[in-house]
Amino acid sequence: MSLLLSNATIGQLELKNRVVMSPMCMYEVKNEDGILTPFHFAHYGMRAISQVGLIITESTAVEPDGRITKNDLGLWNDDQKNEFKKLVDSIHYLGSKIGIQLNHAGRKAENAVNPVAPSAISFNDEFRTPAELTINQINEIINNFGKAAKRAENAGADMVEIHGAHGYLLHQFLSAVANHRTD
Repeated sequence: MSLLLSNATIGQLELKNRVVMSPMCMYEVKNEDGILTPFHFAHYGMRAISQVGLIITESTAVEPDGRITKNDLGLWNDDQKNEFKKLVDSIHYLGSKIGIQLNHAGRKAENAVNPVAPSAISFNDEFRTPAELTINQINEIINNFGKAAKRAENAGADMVEIHGAHGYLLHQFLSAVANHRTD
């Protein structure tokens, strides 16, 4: 048997095979409420039917202004969690494990009412200049990541991935281009 199709264990997570679906933004939340749609159930369900061992759902915002676009998923409230639980249960029924990627877009949040970043530097000319985060705001965002992770756990997710790349908020803190803080 191919090693790819053999089972694997990551920490305490046991997978039926080593096929993992990486998160991909689908921008399919037409109601702009961050709640999963029938599209998501079909999209992820088809991967489970195809025997993907681990499915990681797309970038999911921890707060409304943290979405990449207004059409992204969210996990900042229990309505979103309740629908996510239905997806988790469906994916488990179909034999796959499911994880979620949590994110905050920071200065790359296209539709944010009040975009924020480590420093008040816009991503480019098409994006608004974000407000520089205060220490209290940073702590609030950290707490929002924790609350979203707890919602994912309560919904039965098998794992949580924290998005720290592609120029989004966590990556912005690590970037000399986006972060001019002295604290």
